[in-house]
Amino acid sequence: MDKLFTPGKIGKLTIKNRAVLAPMQMMYGEHLGYAGEKAIAYYEERARGGVGLIIVEGVNVDEVNNKPWNLQMSLASDKYTASFQPLTEAIHKYDCRCFVQLHHYGAKSAPTAAGKAWAASEVPVAPGGPSAHKMTVEEIKIVEQRFVDAAVRAQKAGFDGVELAGSHGYLLHQFLSPYYNDRTDEYGGSIENCLRIYTEIIQGIKARLGRDFPVSVRFCGDEFTPHIPKTRTVEDAAAIARVLEAAGADALNVSNGNNFNADANCEPYSYDSFWKAHVTRAVKEAISIPLIATNTIKDPDFAESLLEEGVSDFVALGRSQFADPEFMNKAKAGRPETIRQCIGCMYCRERLLGNAMPVECSLNPRLGREYRYRWQDLQKNGNSRPVVVVGGGPGGLECAVILAKRGFAVTLLEKEAALGGTLNIAKLPPHKANLQGVTDVLALEARELGVTIQLNTEATPETVAALPPVGVFLAAGAPPVVPKSIPGIDKAVLAEDVILGKAPCTGKVVLVGTGLTGLECAEMILEQGHGLAMVEMNPTVGQGIYNVVFNDIYSRIKPYDPEVYTSHRLTAVTDTGVTVEDMATGETKTIAADTVVLAMGTHSQEALAASFREAGLNAVLVGSAEMPGRIAGATRDGFEKAWGFEAE
Repeated sequence: MDKLFTPGKIGKLTIKNRAVLAPMQMMYGEHLGYAGEKAIAYYEERARGGVGLIIVEGVNVDEVNNKPWNLQMSLASDKYTASFQPLTEAIHKYDCRCFVQLHHYGAKSAPTAAGKAWAASEVPVAPGGPSAHKMTVEEIKIVEQRFVDAAVRAQKAGFDGVELAGSHGYLLHQFLSPYYNDRTDEYGGSIENCLRIYTEIIQGIKARLGRDFPVSVRFCGDEFTPHIPKTRTVEDAAAIARVLEAAGADALNVSNGNNFNADANCEPYSYDSFWKAHVTRAVKEAISIPLIATNTIKDPDFAESLLEEGVSDFVALGRSQFADPEFMNKAKAGRPETIRQCIGCMYCRERLLGNAMPVECSLNPRLGREYRYRWQDLQKNGNSRPVVVVGGGPGGLECAVILAKRGFAVTLLEKEAALGGTLNIAKLPPHKANLQGVTDVLALEARELGVTIQLNTEATPETVAALPPVGVFLAAGAPPVVPKSIPGIDKAVLAEDVILGKAPCTGKVVLVGTGLTGLECAEMILEQGHGLAMVEMNPTVGQGIYNVVFNDIYSRIKPYDPEVYTSHRLTAVTDTGVTVEDMATGETKTIAADTVVLAMGTHSQEALAASFREAGLNAVLVGSAEMPGRIAGATRDGFEKAWGFEAE
């Protein structure tokens, strides 16, 4: 890790290593734009975890002609400045430097009280959306000044530098992108003209704060939208970078994508880590100032390789810092195997962009709640009293880890021959082998904390009572739904068994249910060469799956052109296929099939909990056993149940 832990410089600012916390919108601000304890705790934990530079998420610079996200922090007025001082002080305690990203939504903003959102031109963010207000030159100057004023407030608040948010379809990117910028004046046309607003902001900040106050610019290296006319590609990246360097930027932070392709800056699990490094290389070769870049970095060895190969001068850690804020400390200690690596499940982005909610992480139940669940407040009152966790999936393992940290003597019982629970199914579809790492790191944590793990052990009220525990945590997962009321249902096989290879398919297959498990099973069935018909009660396939994840997996299914029956209900399974009912018309149809596969969801295990309680045990359901769901729900529930447990 020679390169990763070598100090670097941006301008005259020395940074202790080459790891940068990327600016990611979190919705951790206080109401009306102030920085509060939630944001402070989040950033302090990343500083404590060992990164050299933190770029605080985009803060609003204009509260007149820009409507920020809910709970977005702001430096649009002097009234906000003091709220950031505890944040910068918390970061600086750990010899960590901090910038803040200055942000304006432009056409992506909702209409303001003053009218339409301000933008480079009238082109709407998305076809069919509301048109924006094409800024006059005078209005451009007003916004430029608001960026400069925000930078002044940032310096007063204790930030070591600022970054301009010039990517991802926001205002500055709208000037840079020829799709959104149809101007014919000095702010449109050539690359130099499209970047003029960047240049004037940089020069304005330098004039107010001096040449030694660092200014970084995050810009789009490639929009990765060849199907959209007039967008920037990697061929433009070098020229853009040279203009920004000449304007006085002290560092560049290259990202990708636009409003049409969010996958390019926050990709799902199927993308290879090195897929966009060529963009970074093109920029690096064109400039002499430092380059910061994200490249889907999930482990320190890959980060080191990017630095060794000269792909960038600093590596930006994004979602990897959600999953494990101790990423850098663990790497420095020579223990990369203990890092909780991001799995690319997109739960964080789904929360933010899909549901306009604060960011959470599937692998880190404390994310965004560091202020509420402080490690120093964990009650270490287990006193070696015995507790039992039933089930070795992510919820059970997380529960066991926290109980062990509290000082309980934890025994984990797993009925199968390996830990992992439903992850042992989820890891088998294409592109999901990384899920094994979740089991491995949680199991390692548990064992190092002294958890006794017993595999191939069926837990019954009688065997558990014999231990005897002061608490029982039933993390036994959620069994598949098999509606016994449907005639012939026993002739069908479960999607889980197909994925595990326990129930091989023959001939044509009918798949009932198109949730995530169903679609992953469908992909496997199609890759095996079977014909496929999919039956779904909802009006669309994959309803409820976050669109980025759905689009990714369905892009691999669609070329096979399977039959699709949406708004249809399974009514019977026969020796020759299935009968289904059109839920709109009531019409019954027969679909021929050699194999019928069920992916109809899962159900809770309340009856299991009741049996343990009847035996006099202090038993609680954990994760999917109580509320069927995803990894995030399981780990969060396991964490909370263990954190708050009080022995009777």
